[in-house]
Amino acid sequence: MHKKREHLIKKNTIFFSIIFLVIIGIGAYFFFKKFFLYPSEKKAMKELNYAQQYLYQGNIDKALNRKKNKINYLGFSGISSKYPFTKAGNISKFYAGICYYKLGSYKNSIEFMKKFSAKDEILSSVKYGIIGDAFAQMKNKREALKNYVIAANIRENEITTPIYYYKAALLSFSMKEYKNSKFFFQKIERKYPFFLYRKNVKKYLMFIENKL
Repeated sequence: MHKKREHLIKKNTIFFSIIFLVIIGIGAYFFFKKFFLYPSEKKAMKELNYAQQYLYQGNIDKALNRKKNKINYLGFSGISSKYPFTKAGNISKFYAGICYYKLGSYKNSIEFMKKFSAKDEILSSVKYGIIGDAFAQMKNKREALKNYVIAANIRENEITTPIYYYKAALLSFSMKEYKNSKFFFQKIERKYPFFLYRKNVKKYLMFIENKL
């Protein structure tokens, strides 16, 4: 009987310890949101607006501010590192990835895109598509192909899916992997009749048929 009581007390102690830790965790989370995250979000959004203005003007260096110019703003690169847990900090990673790609700094582009967390399915497709483009520019065709396929398959839609299947098909064709190329081209032909480059798809399929 004594042992049973001890066992019960021990179980209750563990249970209440877990409850206590959960309460502490929830309290810490709300404290973090109220006193750190909300003010940071506001500051980050203000910085994001500055950087976006430079991007819309076509001034990529200033939008990114990778050289940390003596200007009173952070740029996409600075926002993503200073405010990593905010929404503005997250989208800054995406913008930074695009800027680095345009500047020909493909490794940095891939690094920032991988850090970007995309909840929107279209944006997620674009993320992997840009990673694929960056690998293609670096002549790493295998990684480029892998990312194009991911981009195409995140969720089938009329916008991104045929574009990335098309890129995957062209890349496979350049690698002389004609069966894979045919597979991707046929996906477009069967499912996406209004694809912009549909005529090219037919031409490539005819050429591949002759090759095979």
